[in-house]
Amino acid sequence: KTRADVVVTRGQEAFEAGVETLVAANTIVIDGVQELVQTNVGAGKELATLVQASVNKAKVDGLKAVAANPIAYLPEGKNTVVTAYSDSIKVVSKTGGELAKTLKSGVETITAKIQGQAPVVAKAKKTAKKTVAKARKTTRKVAA
Repeated sequence: KTRADVVVTRGQEAFEAGVETLVAANTIVIDGVQELVQTNVGAGKELATLVQASVNKAKVDGLKAVAANPIAYLPEGKNTVVTAYSDSIKVVSKTGGELAKTLKSGVETITAKIQGQAPVVAKAKKTAKKTVAKARKTTRKVAA
């Protein structure tokens, strides 16, 4: 019975550590996705504005002017697209790194709890909380 109690206790601790890790990972993913969406929605709005300006210019100048020099009527959205793409890559890379750190520390914690060792939870929790806080701040800055 004593051995069973130890196994049950360790199992509960491992389960709780797993849930905490998944919550932290979920927060990191959600914040990363929100930042990604905000970046791309902003770029989309800017591109829509540029396209509308180009269409208005083509309407004013007429069909003959557009046919004579069609390149002059293309929207200037290259920088917007490139910037949105590079920002998206940065967000995905950053989120992936933070997620990997959180999951690795979570697995180490679960393993330690199952083995009955003292996990390095304080450091792992601290790292996860800092990561989540940074992600939230970044998301709020982008939203503003």
